[in-house]
Amino acid sequence: MPLKGLPEFQYVDLEEFLRDKRLFFLKSVPWKSKEGQELGSKVIVQILEDKTVYQKPETNNYGEQLTIKIRDVAPSAFSKLKPLTTEVLVTDVERAVIYGDFRNQLSIIASVSVKGA
Repeated sequence: MPLKGLPEFQYVDLEEFLRDKRLFFLKSVPWKSKEGQELGSKVIVQILEDKTVYQKPETNNYGEQLTIKIRDVAPSAFSKLKPLTTEVLVTDVERAVIYGDFRNQLSIIASVSVKGA
């Protein structure tokens, strides 16, 4: 019999995963529930440098995008950030979960801050 709720326990050490990566802001959009209620923002970032040492040397996440969901913050709060220019950090991680058929997707609820600010 399949277990229920198991994916809720497949967490990732997000701090370790992001340690040797540089993330740059792309855009922010509203984060809404399935019922249409606005929950906050989704901030999309792009990995523009990945110096992580993976088990397989050919592995690299350069150019990949991440979506960070941020509770109770409107997308307009990120209006001064410049796409592909503003480097950001993921902070105050509430949840980071691996999901997907191939376990290669990442769901993140956290905060985003401008690096050096």
